[in-house]
Parts: sequence; structure tokens; C-alpha cells
Amino acid sequence: MGKKQGAGSKGEEFSPLHNASFPIQNLKSKIVYSMSRDFVTIIVFFTFVAVVINILYFQWENKKEQQRSDKIKLIVAQLKMNFLAEDSNNIIQNLHNFRLFNKGGRKLVKNILSKEIKNFKIYIFEYRYSISSAKTRYEHWQTVAFLYDDNMRFCKFFLKPKGILDQLSHFLGYQDIKFENYPRFSEQYLLRGSDEQGIRQIFTDNVLSFFEAKIGFYPAIQTTPCLEAADSCLIYYRENVRLEPEQIELFLQEGMEVFDLLRAKVSNN
Repeated sequence: MGKKQGAGSKGEEFSPLHNASFPIQNLKSKIVYSMSRDFVTIIVFFTFVAVVINILYFQWENKKEQQRSDKIKLIVAQLKMNFLAEDSNNIIQNLHNFRLFNKGGRKLVKNILSKEIKNFKIYIFEYRYSISSAKTRYEHWQTVAFLYDDNMRFCKFFLKPKGILDQLSHFLGYQDIKFENYPRFSEQYLLRGSDEQGIRQIFTDNVLSFFEAKIGFYPAIQTTPCLEAADSCLIYYRENVRLEPEQIELFLQEGMEVFDLLRAKVSNN
């Protein structure tokens, strides 16, 4: 009789290394599982941290804005003006004719000071718009004086400090209304509008002298004022400049002075 073969050999030699592969594979699986679990834990942790930071920042931002509104309320009482924290009267719907209010999205008007004298109305408010790129959103705040007189009719124009692109556009033939007797004004400001003759009549010596005196220093594009006119309205502001509450009274005086200068000329016409 032939010899019986060992169980499971079927003519093959028994290999301890062959059976050892099972624990190794099991160990690899445990390591992969553990790493995956740790990775998920890290993701959850950082997501949680990011949410908490956003909540805390939102609360801090709201508190800061509330403190700002409270300070402005004190200024309003001194100036004997009305105050609205939010744009409940939908003022922004009356501003679509102005260049400033046709930029960007997520537009917001808040902290509104107002006063009415007969047909003349003045508003001081804070305005924000956002411009988004692929990954980032930039918010632009400015304090704006909005002046309205139903008896006035202004030709449409805008006046702003010249930036680098504005300097280049001059060489490309774009309109820029200049005044020979006021070279500094013409050098620092960009003035455009469809009715050049009408605009020249409005920009008297007094108006030109006022704006020359307001030309700012570094950065000039933020410290120099802008002015826009449309129909019965004017807006006066400094681009991307949100004033401190303590600066509002002086800014109001500036806006009133501009409006009085322009209104005097329009009334005479």
C-alpha cells in the first residue's frame, strides 16, 4: 500500500509563509481603516473649528456695527436730523442713475441721517457693494451725501479723482472735460458727461476752486472727493472711504457747500 499524503498537501509541500500572508493582509486593512478614520476625524475637527470661528466673527462684526450705529445716533441728536439704522424707506431705489450704485452686487444702505427743508432733502448714509472674483469677495464701503431739490435740474455728469487707468484712457481718446485756467483740477480730476457746455456752465470758478482745495494726499484716489449729478439729485463721497462717526458733521458741511455752489448757478440759469 502506498503512503498516505498529508492532509491538504495534495502533493504540495506545506509553506508556513503562505499562511502568514493572511495576518499581514489583515494588518494592512486595519492600518488603512485607522488612517481613514483619523483623516475623517481631522476633517470634522477643522470643519467644526471653522464654523465656530465664523460664528464668533459674525457676532463680533454685529457688535461692532451696533456700536457704530449707537455712536452715529449721538451725532444725529446733535445735528437735529432723523435717523434710520436700515433702509426701510428703500432709498436705494432712487439711486440707480448714479455710477456708484451700478457697481457690484450685495448692495446695502444703512445708518441713514436725513433732514428736509421745504423742497430740499439731504441724506447721509453708509453704502456697501461687493465685487466677487473666482475665490474672493471684496466689500467696498463709503459714506455718501445724497442731496435732492425738486426745483433743480442738473445735467448728468460724474467727477472723480484720476487713477492710473483714467490717465491711460485720456491717450486713447476718451472724454475728459478740462479747464485751462485750472490745470491742477484738470490734472487730478476726471470729469465726464454728455452735455459738455452745460457742465462747463455749472463748474464756475467757485466750484473749481472748491474741488482744487479738496485734492487729497496719499492715497489721492481715496482722499479726494467724487461728485455725481442726475436730474434733481447730487451725490458726494470719497470712494471706498467709510467715515468715522466723528467725521460726519464736517462731511455734511462739505456736501451742503457743494450743493449750494451748484444750486446757485443752476438757479441763475
